[in-house]
Amino acid sequence: MTRRSPNLTPERVEAILTMVRAWEGRLTWPALIQAAEKRFGCAYTRQALFKHAPIRIAYDVCRNATPASVRVKPGRPVSAALQAAMDRVHRLQQENAELRRREMLLLEQFHRWAYHASSRGLTQHFLDQPLPPLNRRGNRTPPHQPHHTGST
Repeated sequence: MTRRSPNLTPERVEAILTMVRAWEGRLTWPALIQAAEKRFGCAYTRQALFKHAPIRIAYDVCRNATPASVRVKPGRPVSAALQAAMDRVHRLQQENAELRRREMLLLEQFHRWAYHASSRGLTQHFLDQPLPPLNRRGNRTPPHQPHHTGST
């Protein structure tokens, strides 16, 4: 029986994101899993990688992107500096697409939360209250109480 791979740490997730962003050729889950195994010495499943939204988004952006590197017309000489600049522009466009996708997902999540909060009668005033102070001595301070109007 094989041992379970260690959990994906934020550092490993960032390393996998770097691998995806620098990927040349056709990106597939098996190829990414194999590259991660070579890098870390342990195999992660597609499901384990897919569970991390930044990896999933970077994968989707890479799969839907244009060819790995934008090149000028064949036969025209390209300086190394120009090619490096074009590669950097391509990488930044890819990261920009990832960030737009993440922003869209967060906006969808916010709309879900706003709907559920309003369906339970929570007001914006209540939701915008600051968090209670953290008491590190162990005795907890009571949470914010909603303001009651009317007499008791």
